[in-house]
Amino acid sequence: MGAPALTFTDPSLLVIGAALTALVLVGLWSHGARRRRLAHFLGGRRALDRVSRGDLYRFGVRRALLLGLAGLALSGAAADPHWTDAPQPVAPVKRAIIAIDVSASMQAADAAPTRLARAVSVARQLIDDLEGQEVGLLLYAGRSYPLAPPTRDVDAIRFLLGGVAPTIASSYDPGTLMSVAIDESTALLAWGADSVVALPAPPPPEQMIIFVTDGDSDEPDSALDEALARAREAGIEVHAVGIGTEAGGGMVMPRGTYQMGGPVLDASGRPGRSSLDPSRLQRLAAGGDGRYANAEVVQDLDALGAELRAPTVPPEAAPSDAAPAWAGYDLPFLLGALALALIALESLFDVTLPRLVWLRTREAT
Repeated sequence: MGAPALTFTDPSLLVIGAALTALVLVGLWSHGARRRRLAHFLGGRRALDRVSRGDLYRFGVRRALLLGLAGLALSGAAADPHWTDAPQPVAPVKRAIIAIDVSASMQAADAAPTRLARAVSVARQLIDDLEGQEVGLLLYAGRSYPLAPPTRDVDAIRFLLGGVAPTIASSYDPGTLMSVAIDESTALLAWGADSVVALPAPPPPEQMIIFVTDGDSDEPDSALDEALARAREAGIEVHAVGIGTEAGGGMVMPRGTYQMGGPVLDASGRPGRSSLDPSRLQRLAAGGDGRYANAEVVQDLDALGAELRAPTVPPEAAPSDAAPAWAGYDLPFLLGALALALIALESLFDVTLPRLVWLRTREAT
C-alpha cells in the first residue's frame, strides 16, 4: 500500500485563513508605521530613550512571524486535514462477449452429444475463467441474436445458457455469418461501457469476442476480414474455440414449433455433412489478434482460459494492513494546539518581569 495521503475536508478554508493571516500581518505593519510616527513626534531617537522603555522604531519581526504562523495553523485546523489511504491499483477489467454458433451445422454429433451442447459446456467453462469480469452473450447463425450486454452478473449469463437449444434460431435463418456476429458483438461491447465511473479510475477495459463455433461457413473471406478490421479499430480482440472434428458428421434437427425437424439435407437432397474448419477459425483468431483453441484439446482450452483470467494486483502493490505511526495523529488538534502555543508565546513579548523594571529604574537614577 502506498503512503497515506493528506487531504482536507474543506480546502477553501485554507485560502480564507491565508487571506486573514495576510490582513493581520498588514495590520502589524500599519501599527509599526504609527509607532514610528509617534516616535518622530516625541523628538526622535534621542528623546525617545528618555520617555519610552521600548524602541518605537523597531518592527516586531518575531511577533509578526509568530502571529502569521498561528494564523496559518488555525486555517489548517479549520480545513480539517486528515490522512487517507493512497488509492490502490485497480486490476484491469475484461469485457467479453461469448458468441455461440446456433446454425444447423452445430447439430452434428461428432462432438458428444452434439456440437451445440458441447459449445454450451465450453461457454460455461469460459464464464468460470472470466469470473469477476464483465461477460455478455450473443447467439448467431445467418443473423445475430444478442441476449445480454457485458455484465458482472455471470449467474444471469449461466441462466441464459440453459435456454440455448437447437430451435432457438429460426428455420428461416440458414447459414453462418461470423462478420455479422462480430459487428453485433462490437455494438454490445460499446453498450454501457461508460456507464460506471470508478475512483480511482481504472485503466481502459480489455475488450474481446470469443467465438464458439465449428467455423463451417460459406461467407466470403473478404467480409470476415472487413469485420475483423472494424473490431481491431475498436480495440477488440477476437478469440475462437473450435467445436467438432475435421472428419465431420451428419446433422439432425429436432422437431420444434414451426420446425419440421429431421436430417439436414444438402442441395442434392442427400443427408448433409459438416466438418470443423480449423483454418477459418485460425484466420479469425489471427485477424483479431486473439488465440485459437480446439475444444477437444485440453491444453488449448487451458491456455485460452489462462489468457482470459484477469491479472491480479502485483505483490509489491498489494495493500498492507500496517499503516505508518504518524498517520494516526489528529491533525486538527495538533494544529490548533500549535496556534495557541504561538499566540501565547507572542503575548510574552509584552510581559516585563519586576526585577527587570527595578534594574532599569535604578540605572535611570
